[in-house]
Amino acid sequence: MHVIRFWTAAALLAFSVNLWAQDDSRAVDRAQYASRQVLPDPTAAPCPNNPRTLTQIKGNLYRHTTGPSTGLHSGLVLITSEGALVVDPAMTCTATALLDEIKGRFHVPVKYVVLTHDHFDHMAGSQVFQQAGAVVIAHQNALEPIVGEKLPSAVPDRVFNKQMSLKLGGETVVLTHVAPSHSDSLVLVSFPSYKAIQCTDVCGTHRFPFNDLGDFYYDGWIETLDWVIKQNADVIDPGHGSLGTSADQQALKDYMVNLHAQVLSLVRQGEAWDQLYRKITFTDEQKKWEDYERAHILNTFGMYRWVTEHRRGVW
Repeated sequence: MHVIRFWTAAALLAFSVNLWAQDDSRAVDRAQYASRQVLPDPTAAPCPNNPRTLTQIKGNLYRHTTGPSTGLHSGLVLITSEGALVVDPAMTCTATALLDEIKGRFHVPVKYVVLTHDHFDHMAGSQVFQQAGAVVIAHQNALEPIVGEKLPSAVPDRVFNKQMSLKLGGETVVLTHVAPSHSDSLVLVSFPSYKAIQCTDVCGTHRFPFNDLGDFYYDGWIETLDWVIKQNADVIDPGHGSLGTSADQQALKDYMVNLHAQVLSLVRQGEAWDQLYRKITFTDEQKKWEDYERAHILNTFGMYRWVTEHRRGVW
């Protein structure tokens, strides 16, 4: 029995040390940014009629949404006896309502807000939670554009590079940066107890990636999708649209890889853009995805831009 207890304790210690070793986070001296300039917040005006939900997925895991179906933004929310964790508030005008609902409905404060990347449409409203006492966390690459672009959101309290773990009310949340993908600051938020992942903008559920793939890194996008698929999650929140699964991300990866291969092949054949986009083909299933009519040519242009900027040929 003593031997079993010894090895159990040793295993727990080893796990704890390993977890700590993987956490490369650091505090941000926010005081140095106290007088920074910020641009007007386009999401700050009152929006009492803006659709908003906070819906249970399972156990302590919830999902918040804001905006109409075509412009829906979403993030996972963990509710525990010690407090809540919110991913990507998305709008200042609905952040106060979400904060108040969590306090009134569950009687706990919001302890953490995780920003998945430095794009304002997902970070907006984070300052509301920070002012109420929440610790705001982001990837280290998000800090410079938040300050440099004068974004009217929270300056993170804490940033990390590769991985960070949080403990809250007996639950574990793991933040992971795989590679530059959709921005160079994309954070995947994993909830191991629920086999759930927040994979904002990189993942999708029968939906085309946004427009012309702005702030896009093809290789890292595929690497990130590979990482997500290997987790075999039951629930994946892509930040827009419907919740998805690993199978949905495999379909999205197949689409991205095929689009890249088609564009690269046509560029190597000397096709100019005005003819190239007309020769890209899509499967019947992809043509049924959300945003096909609006986004398929824009996606092609984004991939064309990436390919032409990342090849040289004979010169």
